[in-house]
Amino acid sequence: MVVLYMKQEYVSKQEKILVKDEYGKDLYLITGKWGRVGDRISLYSMDGSLLIEVKQTVLSLLPKFDIYIQGKRYGSITKHRNLAGLYFKVTPLNWLVTGDFYNHYYTAYCKEQLIMELNKAYTSAGDYYTLFVPEIQHAPLCLCIALIVDNLTLTRLPELKKKKASRAIQLI
Repeated sequence: MVVLYMKQEYVSKQEKILVKDEYGKDLYLITGKWGRVGDRISLYSMDGSLLIEVKQTVLSLLPKFDIYIQGKRYGSITKHRNLAGLYFKVTPLNWLVTGDFYNHYYTAYCKEQLIMELNKAYTSAGDYYTLFVPEIQHAPLCLCIALIVDNLTLTRLPELKKKKASRAIQLI
């Protein structure tokens, strides 16, 4: 099992993101923008090798991202909605990402096998996303999924509503 950490502040600002292991060693670098058609996320190993590129191909309430490995289209990540809420599918891997996205806790499963689990960790050095990945070969794609999910669930929207409501109460 591998445990990875990404500083939430960098994810939210869409800056270059260094991904660290549990010992503080830098493992991956993520660059790019996401949120518009044609935007892309590029994930590199620390030796500079491009491991995965994810490009947004559909901009809608249910967007789609294509996954490229070594320049070839490998699959896609799509957002879905049902009566129970949001979920994401990763094809052709048949991964299903579900959970409490707004509170930063979710998992990805393939049938009954855990692929990844994401939690938010609060530390004195700042807020981090903690990603648990049982099989290290899944780590690069799981990191890309975490960035997309964070962006598409609009984690900052509830905070903005709370701030506006508290300002309105102060004005009264």
